[in-house]
Amino acid sequence: MSRLWAISDLHLSFGRPDRRDRYAGRWHDHAARIERAWHDTVHPDDVVLLPGDLSSARNHREVQPDLEWLGGLPGIKVLAPGNHDRWWNGPAPVRRILRRGMIAVDGDAAEVGDRIVCGARGAPVLTEDAETPARLAENRESAVLESALAHADRLRNGTDRPIYVLWHFPPFDPHGRASSYVDRFERAGIRACVYGHLHIQSQWSTAVQGTIRGIRYHCVAADALGFRPLRIEGPTCQVR
Repeated sequence: MSRLWAISDLHLSFGRPDRRDRYAGRWHDHAARIERAWHDTVHPDDVVLLPGDLSSARNHREVQPDLEWLGGLPGIKVLAPGNHDRWWNGPAPVRRILRRGMIAVDGDAAEVGDRIVCGARGAPVLTEDAETPARLAENRESAVLESALAHADRLRNGTDRPIYVLWHFPPFDPHGRASSYVDRFERAGIRACVYGHLHIQSQWSTAVQGTIRGIRYHCVAADALGFRPLRIEGPTCQVR
């Protein structure tokens, strides 16, 4: 089985300049750093999961240079949307503009070699005093997740093929308490969930990671990883 990697929150902006280092100095030349690390670690037959916030583009025209850049990197890339992906207007339109070796999942699933990958934008874990718009968003994303997991289960077709979920937001609250999404992951028997969204060191230090009730959770926000893809599965990669 090929190696499996993950990284999210690339926040590319080749078509719409947006200097990320205005938020924090660590973002200086981040795309170049990601590219170098990616070439050093990811092989052409590897799979890379990208759970959201790929680009700062606002539409399909602006996102073209970002997709071109991503398409030039090795590996099969599986994409799901994040809250900043304003260019993402549904899986069908997005699939029409993807480059070779890219797969979009959003409320559905795909077979990627021996693995099954599904995904959705997700929603933040709500507090008890959350207002109506946030609760509506949660209900909407819960329905999208149900669709994705149902499709993944059909593809698995009673076998033991592993299922992976791309879910942009952390599925646990800041205190480490599980959301209702976690219960759904467990009932679906997924192997791992990769998420991002977190961009503050104090958030990374408290983010739930590791194996919880049989499911592995990985926070893969690019800056949390030092702008290097994280190996999720497969033999240890030798730097070339």
